[in-house]
Amino acid sequence: MYFVSTNAEHTSLAATQQKRIQFLQYRFTPYFIIILFSVAVSFVRFYMIPEWGLLVHSGLFLLQVFTMTCIWHLIKALNGFLDKRIPFSQGPIKRVLLQIALSILIIAPVFTLMAILLEPYKPPFINDQFIAMVAVLFVILIFLFNFAFYSFYFFHNWQESVEDKAKLQIQAAELEREKFNLQYHQLRNQVNPHYLFNTLTSLDGLIQTNPELASEFVRHMSKVYRYVLQHKENEVVSIDEETRFIGHYIELLHIRYAEGLNIKLNISEDARDKGIVMVTLQMLIDNAIKHNVVQKESPLYIAIWDEDGCLVVQNNKQVRGQVDTSNKQGLKQLAQLYSYHSDAPIVIEDHPDDYTIKIPLL
Repeated sequence: MYFVSTNAEHTSLAATQQKRIQFLQYRFTPYFIIILFSVAVSFVRFYMIPEWGLLVHSGLFLLQVFTMTCIWHLIKALNGFLDKRIPFSQGPIKRVLLQIALSILIIAPVFTLMAILLEPYKPPFINDQFIAMVAVLFVILIFLFNFAFYSFYFFHNWQESVEDKAKLQIQAAELEREKFNLQYHQLRNQVNPHYLFNTLTSLDGLIQTNPELASEFVRHMSKVYRYVLQHKENEVVSIDEETRFIGHYIELLHIRYAEGLNIKLNISEDARDKGIVMVTLQMLIDNAIKHNVVQKESPLYIAIWDEDGCLVVQNNKQVRGQVDTSNKQGLKQLAQLYSYHSDAPIVIEDHPDDYTIKIPLL
């Protein structure tokens, strides 16, 4: 059987956990890359200059990690500063080039000062060519850092925009569902007063002509309304519950229409644990009666059975000339409501001699 259940708390916790993981990935991935890059450079340096010793290489590794981390934070700070003054909407290329230029202008004097201070301690192999090569590598490093930052930045913003779009789509779907849910309940509430008026009219005639049948009529009627009251908050019930209810409803209709109406119900045991939207059968039976002539001379035959995962409701066609109360919205609203519970659609087959509706079992 299909059960309608919502677990907002678990969904919220899962969403919070996912956001936390994404935040940690966005926050710590750059540092992981910096450390990985520094380890690779340290291995190359150790291979090329083994005479410096492990202690010197370890110190240079820490200095390299610290320096690149400072550069990363400088680029982040520059991005925050420029976001307020030159947003990307004014031209992404102009913005990226400006940020790269500012990064170089800010960091270059710092490296120049460090080179001047360390001049007395530089090893013999550090000549002008080596310094020029380091300067070029420094500019390339600034470009790579900015490129890496924008890659993370745009990917993070794209991911958030996709999530926001998905949330909006989910909210729109939920609102659409609530809308059709409301329409369905309004339709169900319209059926009940209309049904009550007809049954009370029939009961009034029976009390005068056949008191015993009137008493039986009242018993069935009370069980019908007890079912409606007990399940008024439920959207989906079992086939077994629905057919027990509809059995009493059919008895009322047979008392009212006598030989003018013939309804046969044949539901297999396998289908009784499946689900159905509440009062679906009542609505479909009423729909058949509303659109067709019901007379002793030309009885309306309604057959209800299950096959291939569907509940089938079929009636012979003897269409009324005019149906004053029909707005043709009932089946449309019912089909929309079922679309939220099952991928299988409601199937309507309108033939010259019969009219068939197939409802997916839930």
